Amino acid sequence: MFARKVKIKVTPSTLQPTIFVLKMTEDEFNELNEWKQEDCDLYLVDESTKKELHCQISDASLEATPDGNLRDYCMYILVNNLESEEDTTYTFSINKRKKEEVVLPNGHSYNPWGKTKGVFLENQLDNKRVIVCINGALFTRYLYSEDLPKPYFYPLIGPAGKTLIHDQADDHLHHHGLWWGHDSVNGHQLYHEFRGEGRQRHVSFLSCFSGPVFGQITALIDWQANNGERLLRETRTMRIYNMPNDSRYVDLVCQLHATEGDVEFSDTKEGGFPFVRVNEEINGHHTGQILSSNNDVGESNVFGKEADWVDYTGKIKRGSNYVTTGLSVFVHPTSDDYPAKWFVRDYGPFTSSNFHFCGGHTIKRGDKYTFKQRLYIHKNSPEEAFVNRRYEEYKEVLKAVLT
Repeated sequence: MFARKVKIKVTPSTLQPTIFVLKMTEDEFNELNEWKQEDCDLYLVDESTKKELHCQISDASLEATPDGNLRDYCMYILVNNLESEEDTTYTFSINKRKKEEVVLPNGHSYNPWGKTKGVFLENQLDNKRVIVCINGALFTRYLYSEDLPKPYFYPLIGPAGKTLIHDQADDHLHHHGLWWGHDSVNGHQLYHEFRGEGRQRHVSFLSCFSGPVFGQITALIDWQANNGERLLRETRTMRIYNMPNDSRYVDLVCQLHATEGDVEFSDTKEGGFPFVRVNEEINGHHTGQILSSNNDVGESNVFGKEADWVDYTGKIKRGSNYVTTGLSVFVHPTSDDYPAKWFVRDYGPFTSSNFHFCGGHTIKRGDKYTFKQRLYIHKNSPEEAFVNRRYEEYKEVLKAVLT
């Protein structure tokens, strides 16, 4: 029995479902990890009600160097449907039953991941893609083939059961759902995908794992000139939480490492870290509305202005009905580009991060530049989805206490 206990404070203002984080020392982490056993699930159990909370321990940070993820010793707790109390004390428990090995069918199947639980990642080496499922349903794919000009994520499945982002739009074939790029890196173009441009090359995965509370991908990517010269190295992390499809969190950290020398990103609007291209159904020319944390509405009122977050919400057709759904991008106060000025367009693309509004930027040899954002996928309007309060939760993580 692991003798330590955990206290969690849920107040009337706590939005649920949500994630609490317990920070630990390395020794505490190692002690708990050894007790838990590799083949068992970890839970917290309410001493009075016996209600169980799913937990996950991980020492993989969102941040990384080209050599690997930094260490961050934490336990992540999935909280839902808890009554508001000053403090609730939980004991640790493990499910002694061994986890069932996921055996994917060899033949054709509409959804071969249907029996998977939590956030499940399958790295398909032959297809050069990582499949991400949440409780048996496809959520996204990370596509990293060397035949692609740049790796990217597509789709992002939302509350309507359809993607909220758009790949290879007719008007901009280089827009790939959720992607990273810039049109002038030491004078080299790594954005439009014209002949003779540079490329982003997937090198390896620094981490790629599943879990009951979250799954994580951290990729190492080389940004190359058209002659193959390496311009810089990028570490790109996507952490997907086991939240329901009407209020889903995805954390993004992109770090640009000047490993080869100074890296100059010239002043151009053609770039994003990342760029998002929303589904045409919810863009500003159809049912969509752009809203910022300043309560500014529409492209003309949001473009070029500082904001903590920007939301794109509209209606997506499902059968004979329409589902109001949206995608918010939050910028963390510790992101190097905070406070961010936003590039937004009614036809669908938007980003908080592209060096345009600061007149370009140079990363000195040996330094790095870090972008930190959270995607919040929600049902209903931004007001009904409490976008502003969800941002506050991102800015100041909900903390559990080890006693």
